[in-house]
Amino acid sequence: MSEKEIYREITRYIDGDLSKEEVEDLWAQFVDNPEYYKWFETELHLRDLAKRASESNIHSIHSDSEQKTPISFWKSSKGWILAAAAAVLISFGLQFHSNSDTLTYHPDSISQIDLNEMSGSDILRSEGDVSHTIDIEINRALASAYEDDSEGAVRKFRALLLQDPDPQQKARIELNLGILYYNMAVYEQATVFFETVTKTDAMNRFFTEKAWWFLGNAYLNLEMLKEAREAVHNAYTSDGRYVDPALSLLKKLDEELGNETNQADAAEMPGD
Repeated sequence: MSEKEIYREITRYIDGDLSKEEVEDLWAQFVDNPEYYKWFETELHLRDLAKRASESNIHSIHSDSEQKTPISFWKSSKGWILAAAAAVLISFGLQFHSNSDTLTYHPDSISQIDLNEMSGSDILRSEGDVSHTIDIEINRALASAYEDDSEGAVRKFRALLLQDPDPQQKARIELNLGILYYNMAVYEQATVFFETVTKTDAMNRFFTEKAWWFLGNAYLNLEMLKEAREAVHNAYTSDGRYVDPALSLLKKLDEELGNETNQADAAEMPGD
């Protein structure tokens, strides 16, 4: 598909006009081209902005923009939408501009977590649903993070935890708070939120795997090596995208802890 066709499919998806097969095809495009998913998230923010700015039909903002390519669409946007687009297109390595020179972290841990690892919500519920409002606010808080306003994003996410989010929303909020605190080097707070996410039954195993991996790194930065090893091992045995880095870190942790090779663990390691 061309970029214009992808953008049109995104708007149809948000409008609920895609068939199940078309939705699966679009998500395949998101996996292959992460920038398309960022277009999707930003379009959700833009629609919410339009709702607040006008009582007119939300689709009116698309009568003109749908005739433009995504590139010209971004160029014509103003304010925070431009900042968000600039942050997520081209590169997904954007990280918070903290005073990294003054921070100390374990040399084997990840120094920062990509903002792309944060979790937004699909605004596909009924507008009268309280959950719909929370979904919108989750994405607003996410936009603050993309604009490099980590403290503002933290305030918004923490406020959302007081609004009785459903289990999936709560897991997304807590993962995002964990990432924000990790990137601010507030590792104690990061572990609190990552730990909670690892205990949820509301999300799939890949979501939980991510929380275990980040939790292990947060523990590592707190010099909690045994806890770090357990968390990293859980990420490893999830057999997902963190298998290779988790295996590498497990070996380093075993060396640092002076552990002998654990046969039970080795048996769980495919190809090891």
